[in-house]
Amino acid sequence: MAPLGSTSAEAGKFLAVRALAHGAARLLGAALVSALILLASACGGPHGPEAGIGITAGVPGALPRDFDWSYRDTYRGWPVWPRHRQHPIRGSFLDPRGRSEQLGGYHFGIDISVDDAHPDPSAPRGLGHRVYAVEGGEASDVLAAPLHPACSSRRLSIAHFDYWHVSPTVTPGQHVAAGAPIGWSCLGEWHVHLAEWTRVDGQRIWVNPLHPGGKIAPYTDTAPPLVQALRFFGAPGRALSADLEPPAASVPLAADRLHGLVELRAEIGDPQSHWGFIARHPRWETLFHPYRVEVTIRSRSTREIVLRRVEFQSDQLPDTPFLVHYAPSTVQNETIPQCRAGPPRADCAGTYWFRPFSRSREELWNTAKVRNGAYEITVRSWDIAGNSGAATRRVVVANSPAQ
Repeated sequence: MAPLGSTSAEAGKFLAVRALAHGAARLLGAALVSALILLASACGGPHGPEAGIGITAGVPGALPRDFDWSYRDTYRGWPVWPRHRQHPIRGSFLDPRGRSEQLGGYHFGIDISVDDAHPDPSAPRGLGHRVYAVEGGEASDVLAAPLHPACSSRRLSIAHFDYWHVSPTVTPGQHVAAGAPIGWSCLGEWHVHLAEWTRVDGQRIWVNPLHPGGKIAPYTDTAPPLVQALRFFGAPGRALSADLEPPAASVPLAADRLHGLVELRAEIGDPQSHWGFIARHPRWETLFHPYRVEVTIRSRSTREIVLRRVEFQSDQLPDTPFLVHYAPSTVQNETIPQCRAGPPRADCAGTYWFRPFSRSREELWNTAKVRNGAYEITVRSWDIAGNSGAATRRVVVANSPAQ
């Protein structure tokens, strides 16, 4: 791993190969050999059809502040009824999908929940709720019955949006007006997966459908993100497991005696303020992936900032490999069918752990680059609505003379 503030020679010990849409992410380092194979799943695999990973210099996942969102019409709404009222979302953009090196990646859209306990009375057998276009255009990539008997595999695309787990009622090439019905949700899936794409420097990439000024409206969120825990670890003594759930092969460090190379892990989640019908089932509620995470280290004696870094911003799929973005102990949230089938007391909300020091590669804080003494480490997180939350931990750097 390349420590923060390392020399070019030290940094040369570390090589990160960027994760590709249908390829592999491989991290090589003096003490790390970790492979991650990215595969697409039925919903929320690392990448959908023809999508690439957005590459923007600087902060992973960030788009330029002056990015021009271009649509074919001015319609705004939701893809399920009622079209102009907010609906609950359980799967957020960049949620972890997969737990191991055999299957791991980012959720490339949002999962808009529908109440399959109360389907539309006019829905055909096996289907649940009408689905509507949020942007007008020609239907394409239409995967419909009878060639796709499994409803969960049906989907379609119109303009900048893909609709998954939807049984289409339109045909390829058919022009669809914004707000018009385009299909039915699959009964038993309890959601419609909505993905949005755009082009950056000629490259087609997946973006966060909830971005300000976008098509999905109204959308209100008044609950700030929660930075719930900050933990410190030493450099791993062996290769990290590609499975996020078990503890990694790193030794925990006491906050009052940090020394050498230090990894910071932060537990962060963004509560939602609108749950609709899910409010009747609190166990089904989940946290959102945070929109932006920043870490600051400040000397308590001089008040000097010795490090300030934005880890990521969730505008687009980041170029950060999956196992750099997420830290061990991350747990994928479960779907509503999984929650309903599981034990009543089971936790199906999932847990997010991040590596605030890391961006496009795994990095550690080299405490040998600063003086021994007391410091404050603050991790701040924002949601896409602009709400923020933070946690500060007092630490002490205590390097031995040999370090």
